[in-house]
Amino acid sequence: MDVLKSVGFVLLAGIAGGSIQAQSPVRNVDSAVSAEAPLPKDIYPDSRNRLPAPKREDMDENGKKAYDELTRGKPSPDGSVPAGFLPTGTSQPSVRLWDPKLAKLLAAVSHYRKYETGLPDRLLEIAVLVTAYQMNCQYEWTQWESFGRNPSDPRHIEQSTIDIIKYNKPAVGLGEKEAAIISFGREMFGQRKVSSETFAEVLRLFGRKGTLDLLELMAGYSAAAAELTAFDQQLQVGQKPLLPPRTPLQNPVRNQDPADPAGAPLPPDVYPDSRNRFPVPRREDMDDNGKKAYDEVNRGAPLANGAVRGGFFPTGTPSESRVTLWDPPLAGLMGEVGHYLKYETGLPDQLLEVAILVTARELDCQYEWTQWERFGRNPSDPRHIEQSAIDIIKYEKPVVGLGEKETAIIALGREMFGRRKVSSETFAEILRLFGRKGTVDLVWLMANYSIAAAQLTALDQQLQVGQQPLLPPR
Repeated sequence: MDVLKSVGFVLLAGIAGGSIQAQSPVRNVDSAVSAEAPLPKDIYPDSRNRLPAPKREDMDENGKKAYDELTRGKPSPDGSVPAGFLPTGTSQPSVRLWDPKLAKLLAAVSHYRKYETGLPDRLLEIAVLVTAYQMNCQYEWTQWESFGRNPSDPRHIEQSTIDIIKYNKPAVGLGEKEAAIISFGREMFGQRKVSSETFAEVLRLFGRKGTLDLLELMAGYSAAAAELTAFDQQLQVGQKPLLPPRTPLQNPVRNQDPADPAGAPLPPDVYPDSRNRFPVPRREDMDDNGKKAYDEVNRGAPLANGAVRGGFFPTGTPSESRVTLWDPPLAGLMGEVGHYLKYETGLPDQLLEVAILVTARELDCQYEWTQWERFGRNPSDPRHIEQSAIDIIKYEKPVVGLGEKETAIIALGREMFGRRKVSSETFAEILRLFGRKGTVDLVWLMANYSIAAAQLTALDQQLQVGQQPLLPPR
């Protein structure tokens, strides 16, 4: 599938010393300095984050081609380049260009989500704002509030609507779509459990494809928020932070009952064929382009030797139940990103296992955790790790007795997703161990699984038949 469309940022976190035990996030008290404050010592002035801006002259021919495509942008049908094609509010190339192939794949997904799903600009603005607020992302919020405030911007919304999101007020006096999006974001990212009533309202208003597109847009911006957190992206020169600090919210509902154990009846709004809130998409119901995308996704992307690796589809799920196929072009683009991050970056299987487990633990994703703990337990699986390592992540124990890379990855996940602030020490250790490209790849592997966790949460994905949940409540 041709992929060539938009750019963005990255994520990563730090070294663990003691048990975190679901402490309140650090949140955004100082997540981006104001214009007058000096930059932190590990921030590069050209990029205003923890990696220098990638330079075209330092790249090979494929890298230069990707650089030119992504900094030029993909034009609209009328020949113009949409505003915001580069990472929101930035003029320099994205840190993703430290891995040009990944940058191109992520650009394609980002462009499709923002410009090709048909979501009106006003609703796009609200969806991104509520995501940025729930993720406590100062940078993301400040750029998008600036767009929303501007009467000449197509994303302009009333200040009263911005304030409902900004100060976590009841969503009253809004249109039904605006109110539904705010509830959806608050539950998906704040409570980490989307009620049947909220999901039904979103589904009524947007339909299956529109619901999927909205979910993936918001999940994508939550991943961008994690990326911005990992690289400690500072505000633009002259900007003032617009998202005020806030006292910690109550603990999320978390995973007290996120997936029914074996033998329990399915919730009324869950389909037996998919075991989530969407029925299995059927090839015969699609147009020719949809059928082509369906076949590509179900075949999977081959490796260099022509073989298809197991696990290309959502972990532990039958391929036919892949919910993203309700929007086949999006499914194809996302599939390429997932395949690249899992199989083409060179991250060893055991480190892949650790990275995904810590992401699932921090995001309280029962389904994701249960599948990946099973892989980690299996001595014949290349992802096999010691039970003691699984238990360190599972029970949020101090990290002792593990290798330096495993230790650094666990710290990264705990800070990026749990505390939502990655320390300079943690980032420096990751960078030392993995290099610039490897850091970008690791951050995006974990960010991509955070997207999957949001999807599984919103759709109330149930465990496979006969499975018992392996992630304990906390």
